[in-house]
Amino acid sequence: MRRVSVYLLVALCFVVGAAAAVDAAVVTDRERMEEFIDSVTGRVSESRIDSALSYADPSKMPIELVHEGRSKRYGDRNAAKLKPDARQALATLEGSKLHLIQESVSLDGERARVALRLRTEAGLANTVFDLRRENDRWLLRRVIIN
Repeated sequence: MRRVSVYLLVALCFVVGAAAAVDAAVVTDRERMEEFIDSVTGRVSESRIDSALSYADPSKMPIELVHEGRSKRYGDRNAAKLKPDARQALATLEGSKLHLIQESVSLDGERARVALRLRTEAGLANTVFDLRRENDRWLLRRVIIN
């Protein structure tokens, strides 16, 4: 009886260890959204902007930027303008810190919406990011900044 208990204990440890390893290896969509939120908050710098822009690929998924009621679309033809335009738009915030006050993440199959309320040195900002999954990669479709 004692030998059977030892074998059961070893088997149980193996199953629990395997389950923990699989859980650690699998990144959920929610965890990916947390990584995205980390990339768009914190101290504004050139590398932080590049990190956030890694979620944008206008040649694969056109992206719309809406700021102060004005909308601009980036696609195949003007994909190269996205990075310099984003850097120019965020130039006034460079060096300041975006503090996350509130977040809302909505996942629906291949679509995600991340709404953030941020505190900046200039006041509060509300941002909404619409993303879509393309082959296990989340890409930005629309960014709304109020």
